[in-house]
Amino acid sequence: MSKELLTVCVPQGAPADVPRAIAAAMTPYDYNRDLGPDFDAVDTWWDYWKIDGLGCEFMVLPGHEADPRLIRGTETLTGQPRNVPPTLCDGGPRALLDLETPRTRAAAEQRRAFEAWQTFSSAYPPSHPSDHFWARHFADPEHCPAAQAIEDYRTQPVIAALINNPELCDLIGGDPVARYVHDIDYLVRDAADSALATQALLTLDGKWLSIRGAEEMRYFNDYLDSLPADALAVRVKYHG
Repeated sequence: MSKELLTVCVPQGAPADVPRAIAAAMTPYDYNRDLGPDFDAVDTWWDYWKIDGLGCEFMVLPGHEADPRLIRGTETLTGQPRNVPPTLCDGGPRALLDLETPRTRAAAEQRRAFEAWQTFSSAYPPSHPSDHFWARHFADPEHCPAAQAIEDYRTQPVIAALINNPELCDLIGGDPVARYVHDIDYLVRDAADSALATQALLTLDGKWLSIRGAEEMRYFNDYLDSLPADALAVRVKYHG
C-alpha cells in the first residue's frame, strides 16, 4: 500500500460539512467497510485519509484568500500540524480556485526548457535516449551489463556536457533526447495538464478515476473546468 493524492469533488456545502461529504463520497472505496452479500467490487481501496494537498495545494484566486468557504487541512496524514499560507488552499468552490496560473507557469517553464535544449544540443552530434542503451542490455546482459548501458548513455557528448552543467540540467530534466522528440505544442499542453493533476479523481457522481497518462490528465483538467462554480474540489491524501 502507498500514500497518494486524490482530488475529491463534492457538491456545495458548509465548510464544517465538507469532511462528512468527502467521507460519504469515499465510502464505496473504504477498505474497512462492512461488505454485505450484495457489495459492488471496486479496484481501488483506501484505509485512512486526511484533507492535505501535500505540496499540490490549489492556488486561491487573488482577493479571496480569506473566504470562509476555502478548505485548509490542519494536520498531515501522520498527524503533524500544517500551516497552509493564505494564497494556497486544499480546496474550495471551483470559482475561488486559480486553476490557470499553475498551468500558465508550467507551460512557460516547459517552453523555456525545450528552447534551451534545442539551443544546447545543436552544438553536439546526435544522441540516443536511454531506452536505446537499455534495449542493448536486455538483449544481451552478459556483454552489455546494466552499468555499461548507463555509462554508454552518460558518455554521449551532449549528455556528458549537460551533466556538467547542473543549472541547465535542472531546467531540462532527465533523458531529454526521449522527452523532446515530441513537438513543442504537445509538450506545453502536457506540462499545463500535469500542473494540477493528482494520482486520482473522485467525480461528483462517485467515479474514482486513476490519473496516469496524458489522456487522463487532460480529462482531469477538463473535468475541473466544467465543475459548477459552487462545487467543491478538495485535495485528499490517502493510504491505499
